Amino acid sequence: MNRLLSLIYKPIVLLLSFYFVLSTLSMKPEPQTPLEPDAQKLGLALFADVHMEGNNQGRFDALAHCFKNLNAWKDSTDALVLLGDNTMNGKAGEYLFLYSMLEHVNPISRYYTIVGNHDVGNSTEADFDKYAKRNLGFMQAFGAVKPAHLYYADELNGCRLIFLAPNAPESANRTYGTAQLDFLEAELQAAAAKDQPVFVFSHYPSSRTSNDDADRYIDLLNSYDKIFVIVGHMHYYVRFTTVWGAQDTPEIWVPCISVLDNNEKPNDFTGRGFRLEVYSDRVVFRLINYYRNEVYSDRANYDVERTYSLTGDVLGEPEPWFPPIIAGAEIA
Repeated sequence: MNRLLSLIYKPIVLLLSFYFVLSTLSMKPEPQTPLEPDAQKLGLALFADVHMEGNNQGRFDALAHCFKNLNAWKDSTDALVLLGDNTMNGKAGEYLFLYSMLEHVNPISRYYTIVGNHDVGNSTEADFDKYAKRNLGFMQAFGAVKPAHLYYADELNGCRLIFLAPNAPESANRTYGTAQLDFLEAELQAAAAKDQPVFVFSHYPSSRTSNDDADRYIDLLNSYDKIFVIVGHMHYYVRFTTVWGAQDTPEIWVPCISVLDNNEKPNDFTGRGFRLEVYSDRVVFRLINYYRNEVYSDRANYDVERTYSLTGDVLGEPEPWFPPIIAGAEIA
């Protein structure tokens, strides 16, 4: 069935892409470089909460702008990660517009997507199986891997990337489920055997996954000392903290990239995302404005020892306007 869907999706995506390609054709962003161009092992662009919406022209144009500005980082970016809530309503039309940009405006050929609450219906009454099947169909038709489930993993440049997904409709208890936690445990064991840095991508911060699986999930994250958790969902908040209840596993909150003002126009916060750079001895997270092709100045540093207990001041309650710009962690 997904093979048939792929044959249907791809011509439509190609057709829709012409508008976005034409609308950004004249853009030639100034090139950007990693902190240490010759030493970088892995470079990832991180976008959260794209919220592609079927009737939102402002969001279409702003996102096309952000994708086009990724050309500034093209030579040093190995992959793009979308951290869930990629659509507003989980509709097929929204995915077709999104993938037209991913395939033909975004210059990073390797990209990964995970699902958030909006992608699976955003309601306790949603037909989760229907939305999950739709998401999986697009993930198998496009993207870097063709997963059998909404959760999956990949190895890239000596690092292990693990992508988690909710296994039920939006509710107070956002569960991963036994099968997915078994999968996470196996992936961490495989990473340990190779002494690999691990990056776990999930839509929800750990504080929003309080459920029957929480203890095991946190224990698994805490069981490995080269691990980072990267999440979205919180929109304006930019935060570098530790996993809720774990105290020594870093968690990075990536802001909503598609923020618009009340008139559906770009504002100062449109286009904020992160860039992840992996070196032989550390990992660095840099806050980027992809709409303006700007790297935010270094206003706060958070250094982490190999055990990943924070050595700097940890933010308490989330601060919506204060960005910890660069977070660094030693991994050797």
